[in-house]
Amino acid sequence: MSVHRMAVGDWIAFEDERHKVAGLDDGLTVRLRSETGRLQVILLSEVLTDPTFRASVQPPDAAGHTDDLAAVDPDGILASLDPALVKDALDREADLLEAMTGYRSGDRLNALPGEPRPEYDPDLPLTGRVVAKARECGVSERWIWKQWARRQELGLWGLVDKRRAKLSNPLKNIPAEVIQAIRDQAEAERLDSTATVGNRFLRRTQQRLDTAYGLGAFALPDRDAFRRIVKSLLGSRVTDPAYRRASAANQPDRTFGKVVAHRPGEVVMLDTTPLDVLAFDPETGETHKVELTVALDVATRSILSWRLTPEGTKAIDIGLLLADVMTPEPMRPAWSEALRYQVLRIPYDRVLTIDERLAEAAARPVVYPETLLYDHGKPYKSKVVERACCRWKIDLQDARKLKPTDKPHVERLFLTIRQQFSEHVAGYKGNNVANRGRTAEDQARWTIDELAEFFAEYVVAVYQRRTHRGLHLPGFPDIRVSPNEAYRQALGSAGYVACPRDPNLYFELLPIAPRVIHPYGIEINYLVYNDDNDILYGYRGAKSDYPDGLWPIRYDPRNLLHAYFLDPATGKWHVLTWTHATSEHQPFTDITLRDAKRYVANRGQAADDQEAVAEALTALQNRMDAPETWTADRKRKIRDRHRAAAQAIDMQRSEPPANATTPTSLHVLPATEPDDEGAFWGDLDLTTIKPAEIWAPSTQQDR
Repeated sequence: MSVHRMAVGDWIAFEDERHKVAGLDDGLTVRLRSETGRLQVILLSEVLTDPTFRASVQPPDAAGHTDDLAAVDPDGILASLDPALVKDALDREADLLEAMTGYRSGDRLNALPGEPRPEYDPDLPLTGRVVAKARECGVSERWIWKQWARRQELGLWGLVDKRRAKLSNPLKNIPAEVIQAIRDQAEAERLDSTATVGNRFLRRTQQRLDTAYGLGAFALPDRDAFRRIVKSLLGSRVTDPAYRRASAANQPDRTFGKVVAHRPGEVVMLDTTPLDVLAFDPETGETHKVELTVALDVATRSILSWRLTPEGTKAIDIGLLLADVMTPEPMRPAWSEALRYQVLRIPYDRVLTIDERLAEAAARPVVYPETLLYDHGKPYKSKVVERACCRWKIDLQDARKLKPTDKPHVERLFLTIRQQFSEHVAGYKGNNVANRGRTAEDQARWTIDELAEFFAEYVVAVYQRRTHRGLHLPGFPDIRVSPNEAYRQALGSAGYVACPRDPNLYFELLPIAPRVIHPYGIEINYLVYNDDNDILYGYRGAKSDYPDGLWPIRYDPRNLLHAYFLDPATGKWHVLTWTHATSEHQPFTDITLRDAKRYVANRGQAADDQEAVAEALTALQNRMDAPETWTADRKRKIRDRHRAAAQAIDMQRSEPPANATTPTSLHVLPATEPDDEGAFWGDLDLTTIKPAEIWAPSTQQDR
């Protein structure tokens, strides 16, 4: 015979439920409070002789009762339980319904064959049916009534065997101070180098607890248990790469918002990212990195414009990117006719009467942006971009610092570009050093201009025509459409907005340098500019009509060989040339000029000494040509040459200056002097070949 000791406050198991002993009345009765809160008084002998009685059981978790419907979803728990356990609860529910109603379904209209059974006939008293069911199941009548009450209160969840349906909570025995210390330490290390959980992170967390609550106040569990706690507590592990942990730390602490746009150009996102492809320089035989800047229309997910530049995108590139958004993309000679603008199946003839430039354009949307969303990069915060947006009445909205989730569409676009374009280009270097192959530099074979042509073909021929997971046919969410199809649908509801076509657009985007016109010319950054046609002669020493009395001179930081002056008498732009420029001087940027000035200053000469600056510039360019210095200097040469070519192409979009002879073209074949041996090749005179015409908005408009 077993002996049980029972005291007030003990927990016992009785009738498949845990109870707390709330009181003992004169040794004959006991007052019990169940874990669900129900209070009952019962004979002590009845409790001790019940076959379900167990003494000294584990008390329920006070932090989260399994029956607390405010803390858990019972239906959610049932959906995750073992089917056999749910079937047992359903069978128990059927037994209770048969005892209470006479039918296992609880409804006589859904009676099973042979129902009702004689002992459960609905005409019999309820107490008699309960006695019959208790006899059949081998339990007490009290147990039947108790199970029915639980079913009435909690539904099917009240009939589930809680011993087999325990909720898993790996943090239930961990003090709140330890949990907070782990979170604080993970936040403090989000920018640190990666380390193991059971080594440095454990030591620093223990040190944080000892400092805050005293030595030995809280002891961390062993290394394996600590790893499990950290894994279940933190979304990102401390063993993840540093860049991944920093990115996770920058996520908002609440549900992500959503940028909504209903018409083309309502919201246009701008961003710059390193292109995961190395460009090849045929002159030096070396490779260099490339940056990609894109403008994405949120409403149609269309790539409106793009720029591929060497590392270090400048503000003028962003300003001219906006001009590209409102300028049709010209068709290339090798492109299929299926890529023309009229293939978009919009009211082409009517739109062509508004903008005749679309006659020779490719199938890429042309929109007038209303709002620009960009990050805090230096090129985007420049006066050039601000002036361009003010000129075209475009609103500016900058994203928060280190919050890429403010412009998720363009961030996701870069992943698409990497998967569909960059990975398939020779010279692909991976998105980080860990994914870079050993022969990436050896495989690179395309220049920046060739990569730009490939990317243009990818945008027009692939991306714009490929169905997009974020674009759906209105009213049919299961039908996806392409960016071009979304653009066509948006034009039907919002209409076509004509874009501005200013022939002087390029010059108005250039930075301004207010200067005095001296007898020797105009001085910018210690460089003196003058013109060959004496246009400045009539304005030397004169004050302008502007408030400060100075003359606004424009210059392109990508090519400082020239500056630009607007003649107020004729409204024509004139090219000013650096007075010390010679034929041996290649185009150079403002960065190269600063290096030349630093070289002059190191020699102890004045920075405004024009002869010294010209000599230093020539020496710098010669060093960039030398094979033994193809390290840092070759980057300057590649950058200067590409930006000069980009500057020449951008000038073609505008009206040529009044004193410009022939617009610079990338497709011009220079004529050679005839000689006795190679003047003619067969019957073809190479010296008579004329430069190929290049499409430009201004020339098409004049026609």
